[in-house]
Amino acid sequence: MRLRKYLNLSDLSLAAAAVVGSYVLANVYIIKRTLPANACPVQSYDKWLYLAIVLAIVSFLADMFDKRSRV
Repeated sequence: MRLRKYLNLSDLSLAAAAVVGSYVLANVYIIKRTLPANACPVQSYDKWLYLAIVLAIVSFLADMFDKRSRV
């Protein structure tokens, strides 16, 4: 039961990180096409980028705990 809990946490956080990262990437690409040269659209999405990074780290750590419990 506990092993499956970590596996679900790892999988779900990795999927959420991929979704949030893809959302930010798509929005930055769409907005960047409409902005003038030398404008930086990433500043408005920095919290979303941090969220994607944190979710990826949580996924990695949950996977590490899962592998330790299998050994």
